[in-house]
Amino acid sequence: METPKKTSQAMTITISLPPETEEKLRQAAAQSGVAPDAYAQKLIETVLGGGVSADRHSRPETFDEILAPVRKGFDESGMSEDELTALFEEAREEVWQERQAKKGT
Repeated sequence: METPKKTSQAMTITISLPPETEEKLRQAAAQSGVAPDAYAQKLIETVLGGGVSADRHSRPETFDEILAPVRKGFDESGMSEDELTALFEEAREEVWQERQAKKGT
């Protein structure tokens, strides 16, 4: 059986997306600052590459890009920074209490 030869040419594909999926792709691409086709390519490479992009021209996400959905959620929540701080402090305290309880058992 003959092993297929690797080519250095890029593959071009055409896919049909439902309108709602297309809109989500466009929004995610815009939020990442890239064109929708580049964003779709990055998604495919991430999945196929086990989380590592195979495209030598791509770059890892910046911390700002990673936090963009968190910032958006905060903006949409209507919470003040003080309320958010209190929420995090409460969650941190709960985790600390749970860990203390596990140490005692």
